[in-house]
Amino acid sequence: MQYQCVQCDERFTLSGDDDKPRCPKCLRQHGLRKLEESPAAGGRSLLLPILLVLGVLGAGAGGFFFWQQHAERATGPLGLSPIASDELRERARILSGVDVAERAEWLSADAAVEAFAEHATQGKNGNAQKAGAIVAAFGARAAKQAFVPWPRTEAREGAPLGARALLQALSKDGGRAQLYPLEVAALAAAGLRSLGVPALIAEIHRYEGERAPLDPSGRFGYYGIALPAVGGAAALVYDPYGGRTQAPRTGDFTVLNDVQALGAYLGLWAMHRLGNASDSQGALADADAAAKLSPSSAAVRGVRAAVLLASGGTDDGIRELEAAGQLRPDGVRHNNLAMLSLAKGDAERALKEISLSLSEFPDYAAAHLTLASVHLARMERDLATAELQKAESLEPQLPALPLAWAELYASAGELPQALAKAEEGVRLRPKAAETHLVLARVQRQAGRYDDMRREAKRVLELAPVADQERTKSLLRALLGPTALEEPSAAAEPSPAPAATDLALSQGQQAARPGAPGAAATDAPPSGALQLGSGTPKLHLGGTGQRLKLDLSH
Repeated sequence: MQYQCVQCDERFTLSGDDDKPRCPKCLRQHGLRKLEESPAAGGRSLLLPILLVLGVLGAGAGGFFFWQQHAERATGPLGLSPIASDELRERARILSGVDVAERAEWLSADAAVEAFAEHATQGKNGNAQKAGAIVAAFGARAAKQAFVPWPRTEAREGAPLGARALLQALSKDGGRAQLYPLEVAALAAAGLRSLGVPALIAEIHRYEGERAPLDPSGRFGYYGIALPAVGGAAALVYDPYGGRTQAPRTGDFTVLNDVQALGAYLGLWAMHRLGNASDSQGALADADAAAKLSPSSAAVRGVRAAVLLASGGTDDGIRELEAAGQLRPDGVRHNNLAMLSLAKGDAERALKEISLSLSEFPDYAAAHLTLASVHLARMERDLATAELQKAESLEPQLPALPLAWAELYASAGELPQALAKAEEGVRLRPKAAETHLVLARVQRQAGRYDDMRREAKRVLELAPVADQERTKSLLRALLGPTALEEPSAAAEPSPAPAATDLALSQGQQAARPGAPGAAATDAPPSGALQLGSGTPKLHLGGTGQRLKLDLSH
């Protein structure tokens, strides 16, 4: 019998007498998939343990590889060399079934980009020297605060930029433009190409010795530029975004062809449409196209998972989330799986996953937030507090921190502190519906019903048009049947929402019945459990009492 370990991707064969197979590489007994068995069909109950969910991954992950192989027979194989935007557009159309239109020009240079590259590389000879000079030019712009890193836990405001638009954004000293690594890599590659240097986009997975992940969400990716390998020499990889001078080790980066790089760019568009434009249909179209163009990218597959889960495609979304974990079983994917396990009520499994995550990245702030959630689920408030403090010391601006603190304080009935943190969360992210929902829940707990109704109205205003009715049902379930009435329009009903209805940040489960802040009643049928910003959000509820995991922000 052949098995594949989903943790380390090792394949091995055991005789039929071995009733407890163990991976010979990582020695795990869990997470082993029989390769001779057909993948299970979709629609499996989401209340089953996570290991049963793993069985459906084969068809979902492999389907995109098959699509790409089939389409490449029509277009011909694409090597590691730049291609023109019209050819890129046609290949993308054949591979994805979508016309990407002007987005195929995202790596194209104009006269201004060429002038920027010529100025940056003046006096430099050879491709490697010119690439180094381009990286130095971005370092100079960063030193002038022309751009600042984006936390990469949620979509920033504003659509993704191609090379030409990005150059304009970098023109102002002190402009503090918030940029994605992929955008900076695109401008660097376009500038070098305008000088005849065949630069490509490289996805960089990690640098040796770093204690925190480059892409904490697992969806936005971290990208640099690469000069393709020549003869026996290895590819040269550069980091224009962070300015690192060390080279990533072989296996810690992937050089992308232009089609795969376009897939990553479409992934940014999908997250933008989902997080900022409330366009779930457009987001799904972009996410599907991205996965067909770059099916082996864990970040791209994570994007598709986020969009599917936010759009109600729970089964397919969880399969994509698991597929991303198979493609790259690193600390980021372990963190996401920990939150999924916690949302299903499996705190022990969540603890194992988050331990794996932090063993690889000890300074991973979002993972410490997840561990705080695990401790809170186990009613270990002191440990939860310590983990939140650790996360705050590592990354004070982590978007989910105020909401996480608000939930911790609320679970103990410390309402003034909870209100202060929830209000801070709203100030920092006024366009995020979950911040208003958490504040409304704390206001309800504090008896501030008029304020609660104002926040509920704001949540509804931020919800996509297609989700208005579902959002109304959710708000009434969480906040009571008068939640959507005008302030002071009616008295508040006596039953309080159940603890499992709390909107929880970073994977926290609600306080259990009998614990401080826990309600005495059972959860209503349309209740919701939401995991907050920066990490997956899970909704439990609706008419079918189904789980919905939303990886968007």
